[in-house]
Amino acid sequence: METENIEEIFMQHGVTLKKASATYLSAFNTEGVLSFNRFLKGDLHFFEWKQTEPCEVLDTECQDSGWSLVDTIESTSSIPIQPTDEESSNANDVNWTSENEKKNNSKISIQVLFRDLKAVEFGKNELRFYNQDLSIHSLYLFHHGSPHSFVDFLERKRFIRKSARRKQFFHCLPEAETDKLQRSFSELNIEDIRNRPRANPYIDFVSRLASVQQILPLGRQPESDFRIRNSPQSETETGDDSNENETVHCVESSNKTSRKLVPRPPAQRGSPLDASMWAEFRSANGSIIDPDEVKNIIFRGGITDDIRAEVWKYLLGLDIWEHSTDQRDERRGAKTQEYFQMKLQWLTITSVQEQNFTGYRERKCQIEKDVKRTDRTYDFFAGDDNPNLAKLSDILMTYVMYNFDLGYVQGMSDLLAPILSLVHNEAESFWCFVGFMQKVFSNFDIDQKGMKQQLEHLRTLLAFVNEDLFNYLKENQSENMYFCFRWLLVWFKREFSNKDIMQLWEVLWSGQPCPNFHLFVCVAILDQEMDVFISQQYTFTEILKHVNELSGNLNLLAVLEQAESIYLQVKKTLDTSKEPHVELKKLIGEEVSPNGAGSTASDEYEDGCMPMVKEKSSDDEEVLQRKVDEACDLSMSYAFF
Repeated sequence: METENIEEIFMQHGVTLKKASATYLSAFNTEGVLSFNRFLKGDLHFFEWKQTEPCEVLDTECQDSGWSLVDTIESTSSIPIQPTDEESSNANDVNWTSENEKKNNSKISIQVLFRDLKAVEFGKNELRFYNQDLSIHSLYLFHHGSPHSFVDFLERKRFIRKSARRKQFFHCLPEAETDKLQRSFSELNIEDIRNRPRANPYIDFVSRLASVQQILPLGRQPESDFRIRNSPQSETETGDDSNENETVHCVESSNKTSRKLVPRPPAQRGSPLDASMWAEFRSANGSIIDPDEVKNIIFRGGITDDIRAEVWKYLLGLDIWEHSTDQRDERRGAKTQEYFQMKLQWLTITSVQEQNFTGYRERKCQIEKDVKRTDRTYDFFAGDDNPNLAKLSDILMTYVMYNFDLGYVQGMSDLLAPILSLVHNEAESFWCFVGFMQKVFSNFDIDQKGMKQQLEHLRTLLAFVNEDLFNYLKENQSENMYFCFRWLLVWFKREFSNKDIMQLWEVLWSGQPCPNFHLFVCVAILDQEMDVFISQQYTFTEILKHVNELSGNLNLLAVLEQAESIYLQVKKTLDTSKEPHVELKKLIGEEVSPNGAGSTASDEYEDGCMPMVKEKSSDDEEVLQRKVDEACDLSMSYAFF
């Protein structure tokens, strides 16, 4: 097929092929892009999975795609899975496939006409296509996003219909059914309906349809908020069990009470924490009085340049608010010694050890690549022989030894660079970086569970705060919020100047007024750009491009004021609402009733096990130190032979 005759309707990156006919054995366990397309000439819809190279999704140099900035630095080699007898027998079931896979060295592509599929089913991270005989056509594993979004899109567009018996099983509808739905809408007297009072969500929907119908591609049916009942003939043809009455969504929606938000109260920024104010909070022995008030001042106005480095050490946990000057100095000394002990561990790894330690070697290689391109436009890191680049690399390598489970992930260098450029001291910068990583640790999960959860929280918050924008994003298959991925991953590092990002980070580190204020910052930026998205009729790709172009063009003061205003609006609305809003209350850090209580401490461990690491006793420390001294003496002795 000629590519100019194909319209791409929905696309998902980071999809691994897990099962298909034996023809595609070489592509098993490799990553690709799954899309739903329309062939314009024949008006036929089809699914396509295209194999991609790892860097096309994971490398930060390709990050303009906006789908994933996380590089897990895992081996990209694939272990082929032997096909089952059933899979081998179904090798000829694919009626329409690409010819590209016939070349051993070319990227494989799997295509199947929608009309040739019987059903679609999804699990937690899996999506399955079924042939007409209900054998599995192919199975895919989603790494970025959820297959639910893919299936939800198909259901909303009336390509599939949910089974009444199986919870996550959907029957494929004949494409003629979607044509019927399109014609039924064209026969509506939209102008008359639009001029009537809007009594329920159905009328609202039809009115919206009148205003956006010109942007819907030809042949694609408009999104509706209700479900149609299939004809008896189609029920018989599909063998479905859905003779039961389908739930009509418009009735369910009209029974819901429309949400009313309180007006957004104005929010104004305050003066930054300066040297004189900071001195007033310091007691005679050097401890900090009323840390909560200090954090409140920082949230309102940030910190002046002359004391920023000192205060950051408190915000990031190197220094303890309650410690006296002597205790602070003692702690810094101990932390410095601990840092250089960990640094010595990787500095003394032999070439043979490195050769036999794949994970270490790959992380080291990745750090070297990232350091070369991190903040090179700033004077502090400019130049090829800049010693600060060596410090940046050494700190990241030491973090690999500090946190074996996480190691190094692309994006960490972006978080460390501003800290090192401000603090300068290598060991102290390391421990400040550790404190920052403790706040954003989940951003770098290998399975991206933390990022997915944050995107879902952002989606929930935006739907509550700005329903018009959320509905627009939903109509344009952009409600997954993936265009905000970079914002959340590195906390807006690439959206603001170095000076502004320092102020934004210290505001967020204050923990005021809630632990997820960074999500309100996201909503504030989207809120400001809503008119552009809607007036220009941006699709997902255009939204992503526009969001990336905001880098360096955002007003931090305006964003923070609007973010706080939105927070106050949400807080007051929740306080006066009779509905529980459990998820939103958790999001802003409020306690919920026992019925909607959050997770307990034991719930934090999915396997039900508490951490088994314990502090060493004094005896253990003595034995360890003796072994270290012994090893050092022996190594020195053999050095002379």
